[in-house]
Amino acid sequence: MKRKTKREFNRRQFLKRAALGVSAFGALSGRSASALGVARRVSANDKINLAVIGTGGMGRRHVEALVENEQCALVALCDAAIGRFMPVREWLETNTGKKVDVYQDFRSILDRDDIDAVLIATPDHWHPLITIMGCQAGKDVYVEKPACTTVAEGRAMVEAARRYGRVVQLGTQQRSMEIFQRAMNIVHSGRLGQITTASAWVGVNGWSVGDEPAEIPRGLDWDMWLGPAPYAPFSKDRFNGWMGWHDYARGGQLTNWGIHLLDIVHWGIGQDRPVSIQALGGSYRSNVGQDNYETIEAILEYPGCIVTWEQRFNNTHANKGYGIAFYGTQGALFVDRGTIVVRPDALGIDEYVGEPEKSWAHPPHHNNFFDCIRTRKRPAADIEQGVRSTAAPLLAGIALKTRRKLYWDSDKECFANDPQANRHLTRAYRAPWHI
Repeated sequence: MKRKTKREFNRRQFLKRAALGVSAFGALSGRSASALGVARRVSANDKINLAVIGTGGMGRRHVEALVENEQCALVALCDAAIGRFMPVREWLETNTGKKVDVYQDFRSILDRDDIDAVLIATPDHWHPLITIMGCQAGKDVYVEKPACTTVAEGRAMVEAARRYGRVVQLGTQQRSMEIFQRAMNIVHSGRLGQITTASAWVGVNGWSVGDEPAEIPRGLDWDMWLGPAPYAPFSKDRFNGWMGWHDYARGGQLTNWGIHLLDIVHWGIGQDRPVSIQALGGSYRSNVGQDNYETIEAILEYPGCIVTWEQRFNNTHANKGYGIAFYGTQGALFVDRGTIVVRPDALGIDEYVGEPEKSWAHPPHHNNFFDCIRTRKRPAADIEQGVRSTAAPLLAGIALKTRRKLYWDSDKECFANDPQANRHLTRAYRAPWHI
């Protein structure tokens, strides 16, 4: 694995500075203050040098799409587990002849002046810090959803993007899918009348969380994998099933599919700031008390519109196992990644069947990111918008914890007169990591 002597010195320097309470904005090793936020200007004819941080399931899907994209040059991979990035590196070399550098420590990538952008596909608990440090290092950032695990982290991400003038795209790729663009044209055309209710749902939510300590696998930097999360002994359950733990993800499908679907709801209703939230849920069949519930019903109130989120073991509407519905005074629209259905038939809008989804890593969303790197425009899923779409299910998760109706002050980004609920808007980071 390619490493530098300088890297070790910088890591010691980083730990020393972090122990003194240096924030993420000042924690990037090996870069002077004057260099922060400075990046190579990418012209229309240049390929964008890109590194992927996190090479598990979603990270590999991105790699497979990016290696065929003429707009970028994939130059490096990073993962805390050698056993994750080596198969991807070998696949690249065998199938494309492409050789890339590999690292276990993402800071080695941020130190490289020849890398223009990073794509972050780590577990959720790493998204905010790597995004912030990437912006500080002068990199443009594509970060997988959800943007963050707390509201405070999300605001810090937006502030970093603006402070350092970086393009930050969230992996809510449905914004770049033609089928959802068509659906939004119908919703916004007024043909459904005034939209007063919208729903989003998912019908699969199966995480059975165990926690059996085991020996750390060879080649896994478990301390780096945990990062800012609380220390816990290694277990395969945590490593492979991290989405079932609030240490690494805040809500199972609530913050997995919930981000995708509520993002489209926000787009359709033209609102992204709820005024009240309430939710009930549990895991009634098994694993009672686990962090992430199988069954959830949430209601989010927006100005002029009520939005519901539903997740159950088996859940369909209009024959869709997941999707979004917009209910207007004249009709209703149901959409997922496959079809658009409008009722009643009297509206004269035929069912639309879209192109089959070829990859979770949607290439047009990559291309929008690359275009914005060149033009410096805001991307289709800009981080501000992405943070607000992430916040909605996070707030529903807090309502689940408190078991009461909560009132949200969107300007102050806190709950009104509710200190107990407000404690869930931040989380402690494990030293030496800080925001």
